[in-house]
Parts: sequence; structure tokens; C-alpha cells
Amino acid sequence: MKTFSKALVLLTAIFSYSISAKPLISPYPNSELESSINLAGEQTKLVSQFDMTQKTANRFSYTEHIGDVSHNLYEIKNVATLKVIENYKAALVADGFKIAYSCELELCGTSSDFADTVSYFNPYNYHRKPYYIYATKGEAPDFAVTVFAGQYQNKTRVMVSSVAVKEIETGLIKADAAGFAKQQNNNVAKAAKDDERGSKDHPLLSRYPGSYIESYEQIDYEEFSLPVGAFDTNTKQLPVEKVTGDITRITYVIRQVSTLKIYHNYVSALIKEGFETVFSCEHQTCGKDRKAIQALGDHIAIKQVYNYHRQPRYQLMKSTVENQTTYVGFFVGNYQGNTRVQLVVIRTEPLQEGLVKTNPDQVLKQLEQKGKAAIYGIFFDYDKADIKPESAESLKVIADVLNKNKRLNLYVVGHTDDKGSPEYNLRLSSKRAKAVVKALVAQYGIKESRLTGYGVGPYAPAATNKNDLGRQLNRRVELVERLTN
Repeated sequence: MKTFSKALVLLTAIFSYSISAKPLISPYPNSELESSINLAGEQTKLVSQFDMTQKTANRFSYTEHIGDVSHNLYEIKNVATLKVIENYKAALVADGFKIAYSCELELCGTSSDFADTVSYFNPYNYHRKPYYIYATKGEAPDFAVTVFAGQYQNKTRVMVSSVAVKEIETGLIKADAAGFAKQQNNNVAKAAKDDERGSKDHPLLSRYPGSYIESYEQIDYEEFSLPVGAFDTNTKQLPVEKVTGDITRITYVIRQVSTLKIYHNYVSALIKEGFETVFSCEHQTCGKDRKAIQALGDHIAIKQVYNYHRQPRYQLMKSTVENQTTYVGFFVGNYQGNTRVQLVVIRTEPLQEGLVKTNPDQVLKQLEQKGKAAIYGIFFDYDKADIKPESAESLKVIADVLNKNKRLNLYVVGHTDDKGSPEYNLRLSSKRAKAVVKALVAQYGIKESRLTGYGVGPYAPAATNKNDLGRQLNRRVELVERLTN
């Protein structure tokens, strides 16, 4: 089998730096192209060794390459797998490729497992008379190719995967925090397919070039659960962090671009704007199986991920500026060469205080009916018990309450959220409660004997600690009527 007719040696390696150009290696003559997938900037693991003497989990060794990837499935009638593979091998060697690994027949295994593993496409019954090549070119290398040939009856299927190795191009997505703050939209070119009616890009992030909006949703000030871990198939639980704010969800579709390239561009853009990673996962770290990965993506998707769970990547990032936190989460998945981006952006809003004013009469009424009244608007420096000047209005309300009822004695009870250890929060809440007592005595002339400062830390919450709004409500001072001197 060392010589072939000139008519058969027609294969030439054609190197492509454009994912839309000709394939890296041309097909065998009279091949029928069954399927073809081209992905710009993908992370691909190619089988580089097979040892059938090992346990199933250890039989395959892989080499990882990043670059522009092409997967092609061909069908050829009335030509043996040996003849096909020898032509591919000859073409690769003639163009400077090195055959790094190859196997044939029983050395490729005795079942369909080998074909299933080395092929991007499902080989179905075409695993008989198997031949396989893994070849590279260049020291780095610059190119990598795998060729699998399998037979069923009088037909041969050839599955060719090729990688033009290159760094991931970034800078294709822009993040604009300043523009977002001003609520200005970015002008971007739309894809050939129209966006969903009424939809638009979020002002924080431009879209990936060539994508279009498939689904869109915007909600003012709502609670949302953001995944902060992978779905646990044992407990059937998805770890989440609940946040409250303005929510925008967008589903983008991009054709023939890998999840890796899109993922890198989103992460790069957000990092440049000061965002930090809360949680990230790729491939199997996003879930042990298809359903687990879908559960993660579905949690932020407007509709469902469905088939777009291949090559999955998920990232949750956040940035806090002037007590306002913006969360960005995106799930990226591929199906048949198309990629969907499930994007959610949430800008949390601090509790806007002062819209409903507390007055002494209302506080007295609460004390009479419930024996306690919550006071908001007493502010402290971070991690300190020093009362800030903007607390004056709330302190005056407490003083007015005591002056309106001279027989009233109070516990001034400090409360915290559950961030930090309970012991620490107990100490801090006690110091802050005593600081309020001291301020009422020194600045408003209230007798010290009428007031007792006490801290309970996180042990008596007014709301859930699972979201920002709840934690804000828990950071408060309560006045509790003291019936004994």
C-alpha cells in the first residue's frame, strides 16, 4: 500500500486563517459532505493516544488546542477505509505534518466507543474497519488534524477535525460603565436577522459582532436568584444568591463562533471595567450531565436552554461603585454551530430612605401597640460605631418621642445583618446601640437613666438576609419599651 495512482493522490493541505474559507484539508474525491461545523476561537481536545489495555476511564489521552476549528463529516461509497486513510496520511505528510499517533482495526478497539470518542459527530454504525490519525504541524504546533475512517456495508464515513492554532481574539465586546450610569445605549451593527421587537442592548455591554436578540425582558426593581455554583445532581439544588434591583435579560444568537471566544470577550470587557468574578465554570464543572448543565442555564434564561448546552460556560461577575452593585451573569452554549448567550444584568438599588417619614407620633403609636418601633436612618462609618452627621433627623425623632412621653423608658437595641461572625456582630451592634444612647444624652439632653443600650447582632432579623434589600432592613435600631427602672 505504499504506492497509489496519481488519480487518487488528490489531497492537499489547504491552510486557512479564515473560518469561512476552504477547509484545512480537502476531502477524498467524490465524497459527499454530510455535516460541517466551523467555530472561530474554540478550545478543543483531540484524542492523541489510545490504550485498550487500560480501564475504560483511562484508555484515552487528549491534547488540547485553541484556535479556529472545523469539523467535517463525509460519506464515500464503495471505497475501503484503508484506501481513504492512506490518502489522508499521504497528503498530510507531504505538506509537512507529523503523524503523532495512529491506530488501525482492533488496535482502535472492538466496539463503537472509540469512534464515539474521537468524532465530533455521532458515527452511528460506521465504526467498523476503523482507522485513526492524529497529526500536527509546527513546533507549537500551528495546526492539528484528526481523521477517523469507519465503514458500514459498502459506505465509508470520514470525520475530519482540524484546528488552526491561534490566540483568542478579544476586544470584540465593549463594556461601558460610564455610559451605563448615564443610561446611554451603545450603537452596534445588527445581524441579518432582526432583533426581537422592542429589544435593545443593555447600555453596559455591546453585543458580540454579528449576533441578534432572540428574546428580551426588562423588569424594574425585582428580586432575582443568581447561580453561584453548579447544580448538585444528588441534592437537586442549585446554589444561588438573591439580589434585588433593575433586571435586564437578553438572549443572543451568534452563528459559527465558539463559546470560548464569546466567553473570553465578555470576561475581558467586564474585567477592564473593574468587574470581579463571583463564580465561573466550564464544561463538566458546570454540571455532571446534560440536565445539570441545562438547569444552570435555564435559571437565567428567559425561555429554556434546550439543545444549547454543548461546550457550556457560565460566569457571574459584579462591580460595586458608591454603594451600588451591578451583577452580570451569562451562560454560553453551542448547538450545531450556533451559539446562544443567556445574559442577565442586575443593578441593585439601595433602600431609598426618606420617602416615608417617621414622626414621633407614629413611633409612640407603635410602642403603645407593639412595645417596639424600628428606626432607620442612623448611619455609622464602616466597621465602626461612630454616628455619621446625616443621622441627626432620626436621632431627633427618638428625642422627640422621649420628650412627648416623660414617663417612657427605652431599650435602644442595635441590629445587624448576618454578614460576618455572630460574635463580631454582637459586639458591633452593642457598641452602636450605646453610641446612640450617648448621642441622645449629649446632644438632646435626655436623661441617661431612661435609656439602656443593647446589641443583639443578627439574631432578630426583620427580613431575609438572602438579598441586599433584606440585609438593609436588618441593619437598624429598635426602640423597645422598658417597663422597669
